[in-house]
Amino acid sequence: MARAAGVSASAVSRAFTPGASVSADKKARILRAATELGYRPNVMARAVATRRSNVVGLILFNETNRHYPEVLLALSNAFSAVGVRIMLFLLEDDDEIDETIDHVLSYQLDGVITAAPIPDGALQQLRAARVPLLFYNRPGAEGCASVSCDHVASGIAIARYVLAQGHHRIGVIRAYRDSSVGSERMAGVEQELARGGAAIVAEYRGDFDYDSGLAAVLDWEERGDVTFTALIAANDMMAIGARDGLAHLLGRRVPNEVLVVGFDGIEASRWIGNAIPSVAQPIEQMSLAAASMMVERIADPDRLAERRLFAGRLSQPSTRDLNSDRGWNPNHSPNEGCNAGN
Repeated sequence: MARAAGVSASAVSRAFTPGASVSADKKARILRAATELGYRPNVMARAVATRRSNVVGLILFNETNRHYPEVLLALSNAFSAVGVRIMLFLLEDDDEIDETIDHVLSYQLDGVITAAPIPDGALQQLRAARVPLLFYNRPGAEGCASVSCDHVASGIAIARYVLAQGHHRIGVIRAYRDSSVGSERMAGVEQELARGGAAIVAEYRGDFDYDSGLAAVLDWEERGDVTFTALIAANDMMAIGARDGLAHLLGRRVPNEVLVVGFDGIEASRWIGNAIPSVAQPIEQMSLAAASMMVERIADPDRLAERRLFAGRLSQPSTRDLNSDRGWNPNHSPNEGCNAGN
């Protein structure tokens, strides 16, 4: 290969190493020779030689990936831009985390990004193996780096919006799983509602899914607790489930009788039949930060932990759409009526 291109073996290596120094002319000759010879660099052999795989593990709950696929796409794009690939590990529940960490360590990956909580024992395993760990969209464990949306500020923004619409009797659907994210969001909500003199008159705990939203509405109806005029759910899927329950099972006009709001700004929250105000996460910015921070920590595993917070953005249908049972007006741009949430 080097002889065909008329260069040294080290030049060939540099040509196929992201970020390595090699002149444009020399790289062009090497790539041309590689094409003619059908040459492909042996990534596994390079990983053994350099002790770098250029692959990081990403731990996500399966439900997050199913309902919020934008997260995986944004992270994949951000890491690809710095020459690093992602190996995905999906969880159904917290009980699978220890086993997943064993798998991560067996692959000898360069680092781990997790959107799930990591138990102390698994944290110690990663530290002993000197595998950099980055928490994504959740507060990190002590001594660990993290990048996250500011969930408390997002909760404040949603509550301010609800108060501004004149609502003071509020129902809430909290989350009983992945409690750090849900708890921070609801802490912001409660703080602002209390400041505005509003009362939480109905509560339910769900599992961040559509069925939990439906179940909340049915439970409240059975108890006679559907006396609220606004409903705040800890994420969009629960909010959409509750919206459908109120509209199609109880016959409530949404949002005329009950304003339903959520968090995350997922694509489904902008569909005509589902339209709800929501705080969207700046996932592109968060993902770029995650890639930058991980590369830094791979280069220096002893680097001090850093937490970066990003403000969410309150996205809402236009006033005309909010007064329509159909939700979003198809003649409007999905971004019409959006403003800064923080």
